[in-house]
This record gives sequence, structure tokens and C-alpha cells, in this order.
Amino acid sequence: MSNPIFIKNNKPKKLSLDKIGQLEDDLEINPLDHSKWIKLLDQIVAKDNQEQVRKLFEKYLGIFKFDAVQWNKYIKYELSRGEKEKAEALFQKCFAITEGVDLCRSYVDYVRTVTDMITGGDKARGTIIQAFEFAIDKVGIDVQSDGLWQDYISFLKSWTPGANWEQQQKIDLIRKVYKKALVIPTENIETLWSQYTRWENELNPATAQKFVSEKSGEFMAARSWNTEWQNITNKKLRRSINPHTINDESVGMQMKYWQSWLSLEKKNSLQIKDDSLLQKRINYVYKEATYALPFVPQLWFEYVKHLLNDNEESNMNNCISILNDGLKLNPKSLLLSFQLAELYEKDSSFENAKTVYNQLITNLSEDHKAVVRKLDELYERIKPKEEDKQGDGDDEDEDEGSENEGTKNVNGNSNGDSNGHGLPDIPRKPNIPSLPQIPSNLTPASDGVDSDVPKGTNQVNSRLSMADSRTLSKMKKERDQLVDSITLIYVKFMVASKRAEGMKEARDVFRQARKNESVGYQIYIENALLEHYADNKKTALKVFGVGQKAFPTNGHFLLNFLDYLIMTNDVDKLRSTIQSSDTNFSKEISQIEEKLSLTGLDPILKDEKEERLSLQKAFLKKLYKRYISFTANHLSLDITSSFAKKYEQLFPDDDPIDLFTDRYKLDSVNVIKRYEMNQDEADDYFGQARKRRKLSMGFDSSESNSAVKNIQESSRIEQEVIEEEQSNNSSFVGQSIVALMTALPNASYFGLPTESVFDSDKLVTLFANLPNIA
Repeated sequence: MSNPIFIKNNKPKKLSLDKIGQLEDDLEINPLDHSKWIKLLDQIVAKDNQEQVRKLFEKYLGIFKFDAVQWNKYIKYELSRGEKEKAEALFQKCFAITEGVDLCRSYVDYVRTVTDMITGGDKARGTIIQAFEFAIDKVGIDVQSDGLWQDYISFLKSWTPGANWEQQQKIDLIRKVYKKALVIPTENIETLWSQYTRWENELNPATAQKFVSEKSGEFMAARSWNTEWQNITNKKLRRSINPHTINDESVGMQMKYWQSWLSLEKKNSLQIKDDSLLQKRINYVYKEATYALPFVPQLWFEYVKHLLNDNEESNMNNCISILNDGLKLNPKSLLLSFQLAELYEKDSSFENAKTVYNQLITNLSEDHKAVVRKLDELYERIKPKEEDKQGDGDDEDEDEGSENEGTKNVNGNSNGDSNGHGLPDIPRKPNIPSLPQIPSNLTPASDGVDSDVPKGTNQVNSRLSMADSRTLSKMKKERDQLVDSITLIYVKFMVASKRAEGMKEARDVFRQARKNESVGYQIYIENALLEHYADNKKTALKVFGVGQKAFPTNGHFLLNFLDYLIMTNDVDKLRSTIQSSDTNFSKEISQIEEKLSLTGLDPILKDEKEERLSLQKAFLKKLYKRYISFTANHLSLDITSSFAKKYEQLFPDDDPIDLFTDRYKLDSVNVIKRYEMNQDEADDYFGQARKRRKLSMGFDSSESNSAVKNIQESSRIEQEVIEEEQSNNSSFVGQSIVALMTALPNASYFGLPTESVFDSDKLVTLFANLPNIA
């Protein structure tokens, strides 16, 4: 569902007393807000303006066309005003789209109302029976359909036959309906069974036992199924529309209930031998689930997947129709869009697949622009009031781009943070100005800043409130997610175009993607690989070169580029790439350090720049290590030594053993450090987990303090790993929980294994010495 707060609305705001006007404005911005639709419908129906009511119902049902509850209300509204023809037209229209127990009962009631049983005789009765059979066929398998079955049986019992043969016909019809109803596990099946056995005994005690025993087995199975259904749904399953997405707790619980119901159907506890009937029950539950939770793409996907597994060829058109319905309610769902695009491609309708991709790109690009506007507003408020007057004009422009990190270059293309989303403003074809000579030591140097610039720690408060700071963080995360999503869509669109139509069409998509400001670096990598595996290796290298110009200091892109050059054994290009990367990274690092030395820098910007600085240094280290390992394995030790010396000049504080052993790894494991030095690397997550378990067996108070220090150090390393992972993916575990789990020691901390005693005092002492455990 779209977020309305970022969409401009130039219309004059309605007065607070104009509730209808306010709801209409809100729905114009976000037409998928179901809760507001219901409020507006109630308000309009209460005003009782027929044309207004009809117009609103038609508009609502154009979006939520499966909502049987509102179809029923619409029909009853027309009938209450004597509009029978309109009601009949609505019945005709809605039953082609949806079904519902109450809607079907209303239909039968209407047929009974307009059918004259006094003068109509057998024909009139036949018409009503036909209406009941239609309704039963629609919703008779529903667990809540017992009321409809009861209506049917009551109608048949009310028939007063005029002849003996009619009396027998009546009995046969009633028995037939009972037999059909008693194999359906409705909520009140036991009541229906009691009524049936009583009816048979009142009719003929001599034959009652025979007829009752014939159905008792199926009744017992249905009753058992109903009991199990009540247990797994906990009597909390909601059949009405839930207006929330999967992020809402109530939706999560409802998902659990619906999936449990589907599992119950699929295991065929009713022992249905007719496969078509079994599939009808499963499909019915899937439909009801998507009706109740329309904003959960997963359900639509699973419904279509079930149909395809059942019979892909015969269900293809139906699946496409279902996915189109799901996408109307979830227009930004990658899951449904990709599934639909694949079906169109299989169905030889790739033009339709293109429409799906392009529409999804349009939807998400609009959101991206809206988020960027909000970010620009927030960054504008914390931008430094005075620019650095010491630099030349070009330097000021460059710093301006660095200051508004994450704003101007909103597509995340330039020099992304750990997940590749950019901060400084580097254009597609950057024009990086000349800068002073960068010192070999990349740590901040006292002589690297003009002496006229005041130094010292920055004690200023942020010009943003706490709420705005949270909004900024949220917006940055949303921007990054949108960049990832849009880039992924372009990548898959490009791949599908190559698969369906050839490389020429794939290149067209690539050209289109490069024009989109919200596309990340991955599009260049994927296009280059497409070209490579299409035997266009020269073109692939050119694409990487274009990408390098667009992302001169994006660590993720450059590491991928290096891997490609290593794979193709392009030694000369490898050397030039590592050298140009060194130059570009050094320039950016120097610029960030100069900015950090200024006073008056907003704490939020300062934190971003410090994070950026740390990240770029880490990426530069990785690039050098990757190249040094390659030279050691495939070139000469002389070349390896020369680049190792350059690395040591850049990072003099690094442990030389770390650099040396990095090229003596087994796969990705630093065997020397792990087994000979009992150390694990910071990026070795599983190694760190192993290290945390290595606490000694016995602890006194001094050992406890030592354990605290070990855990704190482990926690520091763990946090660095987790922060890097979180920048790539949204973590599902909060930082407090991570910190707590990191601090928990091995069971041996509490004593010898033979003691098997949990010492709460030791745990309290341990936690008391740990900082930042909240």
C-alpha cells in the first residue's frame, strides 16, 4: 500500500468538520485505504442520496470487487428502494466475480420474494429449488454455510404435497439435501445431525436405523474435521477484510490461521475420493484467504502456485487473472509482478510482461522521488551555514555534494555505504577537481587542515528534533530499499528480455535503466555479465568501465569488477583499476577528513561522515588485499611486495601478520590465525561465534573480570560484523537483543559440567560489568 504522506496535493484542504470531504481527499491520495472506504460508505449511505451512493459503491467495488459484504449491502440498498431490476443486475454482476454465504442467502431470499408460490405451483417451487442449488454450489462447502442448508431444508419441509407421489418426492428431496449437508463440516453440524436423525425416526422408525447408519461414518469424519478446524483457528479466524499488511501483528496471526486451514484441507482429513471436489475445497479456501487478507502478496502467490502445480496448462489464464487482481491491490509487490511476468513469458506474451515491469518501475520510482524530496528538506535544515572559504570554487562544489550525504545523489549510485547506496554527489560522469597532495597516512593529520580553521570536538546540538532524526533514519532506509528494488526490477527485466527476445532488447533495457536516477551499481555488473556470457567479452569490459566512471569509489562495484578481471586474467586492467581506485578513494577520504575537522558540523552529518570514512577505508583495504592475493598466486612476489608496501604505507597501524596471512587462506578461512594464533577475523562470523564459546571452565572473581573483558572485545567485533550485515539487509533482531545474546557466556562459566548448577550471582556480576546492555 502506498504511503500518502509524500504525495503532493495542491487541492485546498477540506474543513475539519467536513468529514466526507476529508475522507474523499485521503482516498484520492491513497485509494487502497480500506478502512477509510468503509467510513465513507457509511457516511454516504446515511445521507441517502441514491446517485451518490451508487457512484461510491461502484467506485469502491471497482477496487475491492471481491468484497461480498459490500455487494450485499449495495443490493439491499437498491431493494429497500424498490429497484428490483438494478438489484438483479447487481446479482448477475457480482456472482461472476465473488461469492459469500450471506450474499447467496440474500439471493435466495430475493428469488423467494419475487416468486409467487400460491399461483406458481410446481414451476415456482422449481425456481426456488434451482436458486438454492445455485447458492449451494457456490458456497455450500463453506464452514459457515449451515444457515443456508437450514434454509433449504426448511423450505422443503414447508411444502404441502397434494398427492402421494408428491409426498414421496418431498421426502426424497429432503433426505437428499440432508445427505449432502452432513458430509460438509459446518460449524453447527451436530445440530443438523440431531435434526436429521429425529426427522428419520419421526418419518419411519423401521427404516430410520438403515438411513442413519449409512451416513454416520461420513458425519463422524466431518465432525472430527470441524473439531480440528476449531482448534487450529482458535475460534479467532476473521473472514472480513483486514486492511493491514503483513507488518501488522494481527495480519501475522490471521496468516497463521489461514495457512493452518489450508494445510488441513490439503491433507484430506475428510478422505474425499473425488479429486475435483478436493481441489474445489482447497481453491475455495485460497480465495477466501486472499479476500480476507488482500494486502498480503504471499497468499496470492501461493494460490497461483497451487493452481499451477495442479494443472499449469489449463489454469494458466486463471492464474494470470488472479495475479492481475492481486497486483491491483499490491501494485508495488515484486513477488506478484515477477510471478506474473514469468507467466506472460511462458504464455508467449512478452509484451504484457514488459508492461508489468515498466508499471512496477514507475510505481517505485515515484515513491523514490517522494522520499528524496523529504530527505532533501531534512538535510537542508542541517546543512552547514558557512562553507569552507579556503578551498577554490570546485572544492566547494565537491564539499557541497559530500555534505548532503544521501540527498542529491539519491539513487545511491555514487559511493554507497555498506549496501551500496551513495552519500556524496558524484555524477554519472564525474568531474573530480584537483586536490592537494594526499598524505600517505590516511588517518587524520594535524597538518592536513588549514591552521585558520578551528579545531576541537564538535559540541553543537543537531538542528533536527528527535522525531525528525528518526524520520531521517527511516527515510534513508526506505530510500535504500527502493534503490535495491528498482535496480532488481531492471536487472530481471533485462535478463528476461535477453531470454525472450535477445541481447539487443536487453541492451535497450540497460540504456533505459541508466537514465533512471534511482538505479544502483548492480545494473552495470549484471549487464556486463550478460554480455560476457553472450560471448561479447569486449563489450562486457566496456560496461564495467562505464560503471567504474559512475561509481569510482563504490567498494561493492569495484570488488565485483576486480573479481571479473581476475576471472578473465586481465592483468593490465587489474593493475590500472587498483591504482585508479586508490587515487579516487584517497581523494574522497581526504575530503571527508577535512569536513570532519570543521566546527559547527551537525552531529547527524558528522556521524554519517565518520561512518562513511570508516567504510571507505575498509573497502580500500579489501581492494588491496584482493589484488595482493591475486599477485601472490598468479604473478610474482616482487609485484606482491611492492603493493604490500603501499598497503603498509596507507595503513601503518594494521597488523602486518593480518596482511601476510590474508594471502595464505584456505578458501575463505585464515587457517594460520585461527589455529596457530587462536584468532578469528572480524568478518568471520562463525569464527567469532566459536571464539565466544571458548570461555574457561572455572571462574573466580578475577576470572569473571577477565571474562567480561573477553566478552566485551568479542561484542565489539561482533557488533562490527552485524553493522556491516545490517547495512546490506534489514536485521530482524534488535540491537539490545544482539548485545544481550553476545554477552551470554558458555554454560561452563557457571561451574564444572558435573555440577550442572546455574549460578545467578555470577550472571549478575557478569552483566553488571558489561556496558550498554539495555
